Amino acid sequence: ITKAKKNITLFARNPKYDVVLDGRRVYCCTDGNGTGVMDFETGKRRMSTSKDLEMVGKVANALDSAHIFWPCVSSQDIPDYYRHVVDLKVALMSIEKHVQVETTSHRREAQWLIKLGSALAGDEKELRKKPIFSSMHCPFSPLQLDGGSTEGALTLARAGVPISFYGMPQAGITGPVTLAGSIIVNNAEVLAGLTMAQLAAPGSPFMYGTGGAAFDMKTMTWAGGGPERALISSGAGELAHWYGFPILCGGIVTSAKVPGPQSCYEKMSSGMPQFYAGCDMIAGLGLLDDVSMLCYEQMVIDNEMVKIMARLAQGVIVDDDHMAIDLIKKVGPGGSFLPERHTMNWLHKEHFMTDITDRRTGELWEADGKKSAVDRAREKVAKIMKEHVVQPVATEVSKQFEDIVVAAEKDIRDNGLN
Repeated sequence: ITKAKKNITLFARNPKYDVVLDGRRVYCCTDGNGTGVMDFETGKRRMSTSKDLEMVGKVANALDSAHIFWPCVSSQDIPDYYRHVVDLKVALMSIEKHVQVETTSHRREAQWLIKLGSALAGDEKELRKKPIFSSMHCPFSPLQLDGGSTEGALTLARAGVPISFYGMPQAGITGPVTLAGSIIVNNAEVLAGLTMAQLAAPGSPFMYGTGGAAFDMKTMTWAGGGPERALISSGAGELAHWYGFPILCGGIVTSAKVPGPQSCYEKMSSGMPQFYAGCDMIAGLGLLDDVSMLCYEQMVIDNEMVKIMARLAQGVIVDDDHMAIDLIKKVGPGGSFLPERHTMNWLHKEHFMTDITDRRTGELWEADGKKSAVDRAREKVAKIMKEHVVQPVATEVSKQFEDIVVAAEKDIRDNGLN
Protein backbone atom coordinates (compact mmCIF):
# COMPACT_ATOMS: atom_id res chain seq x y z
CA ILE A 1 0.00 0.00 0.00
CA THR A 2 2.75 2.45 0.90
CA LYS A 3 4.87 1.65 -2.16
CA ALA A 4 2.25 2.29 -4.84
CA LYS A 5 1.97 5.59 -6.65
CA LYS A 6 -1.39 7.11 -5.73
CA ASN A 7 -1.39 10.64 -7.16
CA ILE A 8 -1.90 9.78 -10.79
CA THR A 9 -2.39 11.75 -13.98
CA LEU A 10 -4.14 9.95 -16.82
CA PHE A 11 -2.69 11.67 -19.86
CA ALA A 12 -4.55 12.23 -23.11
CA ARG A 13 -3.13 12.79 -26.57
CA ASN A 14 -4.71 16.24 -26.35
CA PRO A 15 -3.34 17.71 -23.08
CA LYS A 16 -6.51 19.70 -22.40
CA TYR A 17 -8.19 16.38 -21.62
CA ASP A 18 -5.60 15.18 -19.06
CA VAL A 19 -7.25 13.75 -15.93
CA VAL A 20 -5.60 14.53 -12.58
CA LEU A 21 -6.61 12.05 -9.87
CA ASP A 22 -5.92 14.17 -6.80
CA GLY A 23 -9.21 13.60 -4.98
CA ARG A 24 -10.59 17.04 -5.80
CA ARG A 25 -13.21 16.10 -8.37
CA VAL A 26 -15.23 13.28 -9.88
CA TYR A 27 -14.55 12.15 -13.44
CA CYS A 28 -16.78 9.99 -15.60
CA CYS A 29 -15.93 7.29 -18.11
CA THR A 30 -17.88 5.85 -20.96
CA ASP A 31 -18.94 2.29 -20.21
CA GLY A 32 -17.02 -0.47 -21.81
CA ASN A 33 -16.62 -3.70 -23.67
CA GLY A 34 -20.17 -4.23 -24.85
CA THR A 35 -20.63 -6.70 -27.68
CA GLY A 36 -23.67 -5.15 -29.35
CA VAL A 37 -25.01 -1.87 -30.66
CA MET A 38 -28.41 -0.39 -31.42
CA ASP A 39 -27.75 0.56 -35.03
CA PHE A 40 -28.12 4.33 -35.34
CA GLU A 41 -29.77 4.09 -38.76
CA THR A 42 -32.11 1.12 -38.28
CA GLY A 43 -32.55 0.96 -34.51
CA LYS A 44 -32.00 -2.80 -34.64
CA ARG A 45 -29.70 -4.66 -32.26
CA ARG A 46 -26.62 -6.22 -33.85
CA MET A 47 -23.06 -7.25 -33.04
CA SER A 48 -20.57 -4.40 -32.70
CA THR A 49 -17.70 -3.78 -35.11
CA SER A 50 -14.48 -1.78 -35.20
CA LYS A 51 -16.38 0.88 -37.17
CA ASP A 52 -18.80 1.25 -34.25
CA LEU A 53 -15.86 1.68 -31.88
CA GLU A 54 -14.46 4.39 -34.14
CA MET A 55 -17.81 6.19 -34.29
CA VAL A 56 -18.51 6.06 -30.56
CA GLY A 57 -15.03 7.45 -29.92
CA LYS A 58 -15.97 10.45 -32.03
CA VAL A 59 -19.23 10.93 -30.11
CA ALA A 60 -17.50 10.60 -26.74
CA ASN A 61 -14.85 13.09 -27.84
CA ALA A 62 -17.61 15.70 -28.28
CA LEU A 63 -19.33 15.09 -24.92
CA ASP A 64 -18.08 17.20 -22.04
CA SER A 65 -18.97 14.68 -19.33
CA ALA A 66 -17.05 11.81 -20.94
CA HIS A 67 -13.65 12.49 -19.38
CA ILE A 68 -12.13 9.02 -19.87
CA PHE A 69 -12.80 6.60 -22.71
CA TRP A 70 -13.44 2.97 -22.04
CA PRO A 71 -13.78 1.39 -25.49
CA CYS A 72 -17.57 1.08 -25.38
CA VAL A 73 -17.78 -1.94 -27.64
CA SER A 74 -15.39 -4.61 -28.83
CA SER A 75 -14.64 -5.27 -32.48
CA GLN A 76 -16.61 -8.47 -32.98
CA ASP A 77 -15.60 -8.42 -36.66
CA ILE A 78 -11.98 -9.08 -35.63
CA PRO A 79 -10.78 -12.57 -34.54
CA ASP A 80 -10.71 -12.70 -30.75
CA TYR A 81 -7.05 -13.70 -30.44
CA TYR A 82 -5.86 -10.20 -31.38
CA ARG A 83 -9.10 -8.21 -31.04
CA HIS A 84 -7.93 -6.29 -27.96
CA VAL A 85 -4.89 -4.96 -29.82
CA VAL A 86 -7.13 -3.70 -32.62
CA ASP A 87 -9.53 -2.16 -30.09
CA LEU A 88 -6.78 -0.09 -28.47
CA LYS A 89 -5.49 1.05 -31.86
CA VAL A 90 -8.96 2.15 -32.96
CA ALA A 91 -9.63 3.86 -29.64
CA LEU A 92 -6.37 5.82 -29.65
CA MET A 93 -7.09 7.02 -33.19
CA SER A 94 -10.76 7.85 -32.57
CA ILE A 95 -10.58 10.07 -29.49
CA GLU A 96 -8.29 12.73 -28.06
CA LYS A 97 -9.03 11.72 -24.45
CA HIS A 98 -7.39 9.17 -22.15
CA VAL A 99 -8.16 5.56 -23.07
CA GLN A 100 -8.66 2.92 -20.39
CA VAL A 101 -8.75 -0.67 -21.65
CA GLU A 102 -10.44 -3.45 -19.74
CA THR A 103 -9.73 -6.54 -21.76
CA THR A 104 -6.01 -7.35 -21.46
CA SER A 105 -5.92 -11.11 -21.17
CA HIS A 106 -2.22 -12.06 -21.13
CA ARG A 107 1.39 -10.92 -21.03
CA ARG A 108 1.99 -11.18 -24.79
CA GLU A 109 -1.09 -9.12 -25.56
CA ALA A 110 -0.02 -6.49 -23.01
CA GLN A 111 3.37 -6.21 -24.72
CA TRP A 112 1.64 -5.25 -27.97
CA LEU A 113 -0.55 -2.72 -26.18
CA ILE A 114 2.62 -1.14 -24.80
CA LYS A 115 4.01 -0.92 -28.33
CA LEU A 116 0.89 0.94 -29.48
CA GLY A 117 1.08 3.34 -26.55
CA SER A 118 4.79 3.89 -27.09
CA ALA A 119 4.27 4.67 -30.78
CA LEU A 120 1.82 7.43 -29.85
CA ALA A 121 3.84 8.74 -26.89
CA GLY A 122 7.14 8.70 -28.80
CA ASP A 123 8.82 5.71 -27.18
CA GLU A 124 8.45 3.52 -24.10
CA LYS A 125 10.32 6.03 -21.93
CA GLU A 126 7.84 8.76 -22.87
CA LEU A 127 4.94 6.37 -22.27
CA ARG A 128 6.24 5.79 -18.75
CA LYS A 129 6.41 9.55 -18.16
CA LYS A 130 3.00 10.29 -19.68
CA PRO A 131 0.88 7.13 -19.99
CA ILE A 132 -1.84 7.87 -22.52
CA PHE A 133 -3.67 4.66 -21.71
CA SER A 134 -4.37 2.67 -18.56
CA SER A 135 -5.83 -0.75 -17.87
CA MET A 136 -8.28 -2.41 -15.50
CA HIS A 137 -8.29 -6.10 -14.61
CA CYS A 138 -11.10 -8.17 -13.13
CA PRO A 139 -10.41 -10.87 -10.52
CA PHE A 140 -12.48 -14.06 -10.49
CA SER A 141 -14.80 -13.61 -7.54
CA PRO A 142 -14.70 -14.88 -4.94
CA LEU A 143 -11.04 -14.39 -4.01
CA GLN A 144 -9.22 -15.48 -7.18
CA LEU A 145 -6.94 -13.66 -9.60
CA ASP A 146 -7.12 -14.68 -13.25
CA GLY A 147 -3.68 -15.86 -14.32
CA GLY A 148 -3.62 -14.40 -17.82
CA SER A 149 -5.12 -11.05 -16.89
CA THR A 150 -2.78 -10.72 -13.92
CA GLU A 151 0.26 -11.48 -16.10
CA GLY A 152 -0.94 -8.74 -18.43
CA ALA A 153 -1.39 -6.35 -15.52
CA LEU A 154 2.13 -6.98 -14.22
CA THR A 155 3.59 -6.44 -17.70
CA LEU A 156 1.79 -3.11 -17.99
CA ALA A 157 2.78 -2.09 -14.46
CA ARG A 158 6.45 -2.70 -15.27
CA ALA A 159 6.05 -0.29 -18.22
CA GLY A 160 4.58 2.40 -15.95
CA VAL A 161 1.03 2.05 -17.27
CA PRO A 162 -1.52 2.76 -14.49
CA ILE A 163 -3.54 -0.34 -13.65
CA SER A 164 -6.62 -1.10 -11.59
CA PHE A 165 -7.82 -4.35 -10.11
CA TYR A 166 -11.58 -4.11 -10.39
CA GLY A 167 -13.44 -6.50 -8.11
CA MET A 168 -16.88 -7.61 -9.28
CA PRO A 169 -18.43 -9.83 -6.61
CA GLN A 170 -22.13 -10.46 -7.21
CA ALA A 171 -23.83 -10.26 -3.83
CA GLY A 172 -25.50 -13.58 -3.13
CA ILE A 173 -23.52 -15.64 -5.69
CA THR A 174 -19.81 -14.77 -5.79
CA GLY A 175 -19.95 -12.57 -2.71
CA PRO A 176 -21.99 -12.63 0.50
CA VAL A 177 -25.58 -11.52 0.04
CA THR A 178 -24.92 -8.80 2.60
CA LEU A 179 -23.37 -5.74 1.01
CA ALA A 180 -20.74 -5.27 3.72
CA GLY A 181 -19.57 -8.82 3.09
CA SER A 182 -19.30 -8.27 -0.66
CA ILE A 183 -17.35 -5.06 -0.05
CA ILE A 184 -14.89 -7.10 2.05
CA VAL A 185 -14.51 -9.70 -0.73
CA ASN A 186 -13.92 -6.88 -3.23
CA ASN A 187 -11.33 -5.33 -0.93
CA ALA A 188 -9.41 -8.59 -0.54
CA GLU A 189 -9.31 -9.12 -4.31
CA VAL A 190 -8.11 -5.58 -5.01
CA LEU A 191 -5.40 -5.74 -2.34
CA ALA A 192 -4.24 -9.09 -3.73
CA GLY A 193 -3.84 -7.51 -7.16
CA LEU A 194 -2.09 -4.51 -5.62
CA THR A 195 0.36 -6.79 -3.83
CA MET A 196 1.21 -8.64 -7.03
CA ALA A 197 1.70 -5.36 -8.92
CA GLN A 198 3.97 -3.83 -6.29
CA LEU A 199 6.07 -6.98 -6.05
CA ALA A 200 6.55 -6.90 -9.82
CA ALA A 201 6.92 -3.12 -10.18
CA PRO A 202 7.43 -1.28 -6.88
CA GLY A 203 6.09 2.26 -7.01
CA SER A 204 3.93 1.67 -10.08
CA PRO A 205 0.65 3.64 -10.30
CA PHE A 206 -2.39 1.81 -8.98
CA MET A 207 -6.12 2.57 -8.90
CA TYR A 208 -8.53 0.77 -6.58
CA GLY A 209 -11.51 -0.64 -8.49
CA THR A 210 -14.99 -1.99 -7.89
CA GLY A 211 -17.88 -3.08 -10.06
CA GLY A 212 -19.74 -5.18 -7.52
CA ALA A 213 -23.53 -5.46 -7.64
CA ALA A 214 -26.39 -7.64 -6.45
CA PHE A 215 -27.53 -10.82 -8.18
CA ASP A 216 -31.25 -10.77 -8.95
CA MET A 217 -32.60 -14.05 -7.59
CA LYS A 218 -35.90 -13.64 -9.45
CA THR A 219 -34.41 -13.45 -12.93
CA MET A 220 -31.04 -15.10 -12.17
CA THR A 221 -29.21 -12.16 -13.73
CA TRP A 222 -26.76 -9.49 -12.64
CA ALA A 223 -28.56 -6.40 -11.29
CA GLY A 224 -26.12 -3.81 -12.61
CA GLY A 225 -28.53 -0.90 -12.26
CA GLY A 226 -29.79 -1.78 -8.80
CA PRO A 227 -29.28 0.44 -5.75
CA GLU A 228 -26.96 -2.16 -4.25
CA ARG A 229 -24.31 -1.33 -6.83
CA ALA A 230 -24.22 2.31 -5.77
CA LEU A 231 -23.91 1.29 -2.12
CA ILE A 232 -21.12 -1.23 -2.80
CA SER A 233 -19.21 1.32 -4.88
CA SER A 234 -19.64 4.05 -2.28
CA GLY A 235 -18.47 1.74 0.50
CA ALA A 236 -15.50 0.57 -1.53
CA GLY A 237 -14.73 4.21 -2.25
CA GLU A 238 -14.43 4.91 1.45
CA LEU A 239 -11.95 2.05 1.80
CA ALA A 240 -9.95 3.19 -1.23
CA HIS A 241 -9.66 6.72 0.10
CA TRP A 242 -8.71 5.43 3.56
CA TYR A 243 -5.79 3.60 1.90
CA GLY A 244 -5.03 6.73 -0.14
CA PHE A 245 -5.95 5.36 -3.59
CA PRO A 246 -8.14 6.89 -6.28
CA ILE A 247 -11.11 4.67 -6.98
CA LEU A 248 -12.57 3.49 -10.28
CA CYS A 249 -16.25 2.55 -9.86
CA GLY A 250 -18.83 0.96 -12.07
CA GLY A 251 -21.98 3.02 -11.93
CA ILE A 252 -24.52 4.90 -14.03
CA VAL A 253 -25.71 1.47 -15.17
CA THR A 254 -29.07 0.10 -16.28
CA SER A 255 -30.69 -3.21 -17.13
CA ALA A 256 -33.08 -1.42 -19.53
CA LYS A 257 -33.04 -2.53 -23.15
CA VAL A 258 -34.01 0.85 -24.65
CA PRO A 259 -33.52 4.47 -23.60
CA GLY A 260 -36.44 5.60 -21.47
CA PRO A 261 -37.73 5.83 -17.90
CA GLN A 262 -36.00 2.68 -16.58
CA SER A 263 -32.64 3.54 -18.11
CA CYS A 264 -32.76 7.01 -16.58
CA TYR A 265 -33.96 6.18 -13.06
CA GLU A 266 -31.53 3.27 -12.76
CA LYS A 267 -28.57 5.24 -14.09
CA MET A 268 -29.34 8.29 -11.96
CA SER A 269 -29.91 6.29 -8.77
CA SER A 270 -26.81 4.14 -9.26
CA GLY A 271 -24.60 7.11 -10.11
CA MET A 272 -25.70 9.83 -7.69
CA PRO A 273 -24.54 8.18 -4.43
CA GLN A 274 -21.07 7.73 -5.92
CA PHE A 275 -20.88 11.45 -6.67
CA TYR A 276 -21.83 12.18 -3.06
CA ALA A 277 -19.18 9.70 -1.89
CA GLY A 278 -16.53 11.52 -3.93
CA CYS A 279 -15.56 8.50 -6.03
CA ASP A 280 -12.78 9.60 -8.38
CA MET A 281 -13.89 7.82 -11.56
CA ILE A 282 -17.39 6.56 -12.33
CA ALA A 283 -18.01 4.53 -15.48
CA GLY A 284 -21.28 4.00 -17.29
CA LEU A 285 -21.98 6.38 -20.16
CA GLY A 286 -23.54 4.91 -23.27
CA LEU A 287 -24.48 1.29 -22.59
CA LEU A 288 -27.81 -0.43 -21.97
CA ASP A 289 -28.81 -4.00 -21.13
CA ASP A 290 -26.36 -4.49 -18.25
CA VAL A 291 -23.37 -2.97 -20.08
CA SER A 292 -23.75 -5.10 -23.20
CA MET A 293 -25.48 -2.83 -25.74
CA LEU A 294 -24.26 0.53 -27.05
CA CYS A 295 -26.93 3.17 -27.65
CA TYR A 296 -25.75 6.54 -28.97
CA GLU A 297 -28.89 8.36 -27.84
CA GLN A 298 -28.47 6.99 -24.31
CA MET A 299 -24.89 8.24 -24.25
CA VAL A 300 -26.08 11.80 -24.88
CA ILE A 301 -28.80 11.46 -22.23
CA ASP A 302 -26.19 10.09 -19.82
CA ASN A 303 -24.00 13.10 -20.54
CA GLU A 304 -26.86 15.36 -19.43
CA MET A 305 -27.57 13.30 -16.30
CA VAL A 306 -23.91 13.36 -15.29
CA LYS A 307 -23.94 17.15 -15.40
CA ILE A 308 -27.03 17.15 -13.18
CA MET A 309 -25.37 14.76 -10.72
CA ALA A 310 -22.22 16.87 -10.65
CA ARG A 311 -24.26 19.98 -9.89
CA LEU A 312 -26.14 18.26 -7.07
CA ALA A 313 -22.88 17.02 -5.58
CA GLN A 314 -21.47 20.54 -5.68
CA GLY A 315 -24.17 21.64 -3.25
CA VAL A 316 -24.77 25.18 -2.02
CA ILE A 317 -21.65 27.27 -1.48
CA VAL A 318 -21.95 29.76 1.38
CA ASP A 319 -19.49 32.66 1.37
CA ASP A 320 -19.71 36.43 0.94
CA ASP A 321 -19.95 36.31 -2.87
CA HIS A 322 -22.61 33.61 -2.87
CA MET A 323 -24.73 35.08 -0.07
CA ALA A 324 -24.68 38.46 -1.88
CA ILE A 325 -25.90 40.43 1.16
CA ASP A 326 -24.75 43.81 -0.19
CA LEU A 327 -26.41 43.11 -3.53
CA ILE A 328 -29.69 42.19 -1.85
CA LYS A 329 -29.60 45.50 0.02
CA LYS A 330 -28.79 47.37 -3.20
CA VAL A 331 -31.60 45.85 -5.27
CA GLY A 332 -34.09 46.09 -2.44
CA PRO A 333 -37.80 45.25 -2.32
CA GLY A 334 -39.44 44.88 -5.73
CA GLY A 335 -36.16 45.21 -7.65
CA SER A 336 -34.62 42.94 -10.26
CA PHE A 337 -31.34 41.05 -10.07
CA LEU A 338 -31.33 40.40 -13.82
CA PRO A 339 -29.24 43.43 -14.93
CA GLU A 340 -26.68 43.09 -12.15
CA ARG A 341 -23.09 42.12 -13.02
CA HIS A 342 -23.22 39.58 -10.17
CA THR A 343 -25.89 37.68 -12.13
CA MET A 344 -23.73 37.44 -15.24
CA ASN A 345 -20.64 36.54 -13.24
CA TRP A 346 -22.27 33.61 -11.46
CA LEU A 347 -25.01 32.38 -13.83
CA HIS A 348 -23.05 29.63 -15.56
CA LYS A 349 -21.23 28.63 -12.37
CA GLU A 350 -24.33 28.33 -10.17
CA HIS A 351 -27.06 27.18 -12.58
CA PHE A 352 -27.19 23.93 -14.52
CA MET A 353 -27.33 24.73 -18.22
CA THR A 354 -29.45 22.26 -20.16
CA ASP A 355 -28.46 20.62 -23.40
CA ILE A 356 -31.27 18.26 -24.39
CA THR A 357 -33.63 18.93 -21.47
CA ASP A 358 -36.74 20.79 -22.71
CA ARG A 359 -37.95 23.58 -20.40
CA ARG A 360 -40.07 25.44 -22.93
CA THR A 361 -43.83 25.89 -22.63
CA GLY A 362 -46.09 23.09 -23.78
CA GLU A 363 -47.27 25.22 -26.69
CA LEU A 364 -43.73 25.72 -28.00
CA TRP A 365 -42.97 22.03 -27.51
CA GLU A 366 -46.02 21.03 -29.55
CA ALA A 367 -45.17 23.53 -32.29
CA ASP A 368 -41.67 22.00 -32.51
CA GLY A 369 -42.97 18.50 -33.14
CA LYS A 370 -43.46 17.15 -29.58
CA LYS A 371 -39.91 15.81 -29.48
CA SER A 372 -38.92 13.54 -26.62
CA ALA A 373 -35.56 13.56 -24.85
CA VAL A 374 -34.58 10.58 -27.01
CA ASP A 375 -35.51 12.52 -30.16
CA ARG A 376 -33.38 15.48 -29.07
CA ALA A 377 -30.50 13.18 -28.13
CA ARG A 378 -30.71 11.58 -31.55
CA GLU A 379 -30.49 15.00 -33.21
CA LYS A 380 -27.38 15.79 -31.18
CA VAL A 381 -25.74 12.49 -32.13
CA ALA A 382 -26.45 13.13 -35.81
CA LYS A 383 -24.94 16.60 -35.52
CA ILE A 384 -21.80 15.23 -33.84
CA MET A 385 -21.40 12.50 -36.44
CA LYS A 386 -21.70 15.05 -39.24
CA GLU A 387 -19.76 18.01 -37.83
CA HIS A 388 -17.42 17.02 -35.00
CA VAL A 389 -13.77 16.66 -35.95
CA VAL A 390 -11.37 14.52 -33.93
CA GLN A 391 -7.78 15.69 -34.30
CA PRO A 392 -6.10 12.85 -36.22
CA VAL A 393 -2.92 11.15 -35.08
CA ALA A 394 0.18 11.91 -37.13
CA THR A 395 0.48 10.01 -40.40
CA GLU A 396 3.70 8.35 -39.25
CA VAL A 397 2.06 7.18 -36.02
CA SER A 398 -0.91 5.82 -37.95
CA LYS A 399 1.48 3.79 -40.11
CA GLN A 400 3.27 2.49 -37.02
CA PHE A 401 -0.10 1.46 -35.60
CA GLU A 402 -0.91 -0.55 -38.72
CA ASP A 403 2.49 -2.25 -38.67
CA ILE A 404 2.12 -3.09 -34.97
CA VAL A 405 -1.32 -4.64 -35.48
CA VAL A 406 -0.06 -6.75 -38.41
CA ALA A 407 2.91 -7.95 -36.36
CA ALA A 408 0.73 -8.61 -33.31
CA GLU A 409 -1.73 -10.67 -35.32
CA LYS A 410 1.05 -12.90 -36.65
CA ASP A 411 2.84 -13.17 -33.32
CA ILE A 412 -0.25 -14.11 -31.31
CA ARG A 413 -1.59 -16.42 -34.04
CA ASP A 414 1.71 -18.28 -34.27
CA ASN A 415 2.65 -18.33 -30.59
CA GLY A 416 -0.62 -17.97 -28.69
CA LEU A 417 -0.89 -15.94 -25.51
CA ASN A 418 1.79 -17.88 -23.64
